[in-house]
Amino acid sequence: MECGFCGRDIERGTETIFVTKKGRVFYFCSSKCEKNFLKLGRKPRKIKWTETYRTEKATRMGKVAKEKKAKKKGTAKGAKKETKTKKETKTKKK
Repeated sequence: MECGFCGRDIERGTETIFVTKKGRVFYFCSSKCEKNFLKLGRKPRKIKWTETYRTEKATRMGKVAKEKKAKKKGTAKGAKKETKTKKETKTKKK
């Protein structure tokens, strides 16, 4: 079983259980997680020490890295094409 806020594994018998009026069950590993979720109303994906934040950050950083690589590849090819066209224009003028 894992914590409903931070995503950590919980040892059996040590969890805190919260059941909503609609019947949804939340398990918390500590009072810290319980208070952040219920009392303070924080979202786990915005808190840096939670597992959901780490996974979202990893996917975000992976996308950014791919975009940077694509930009680098695109600019290098574009720069080579521009130098060729400049040489061609110089030879045509003479």
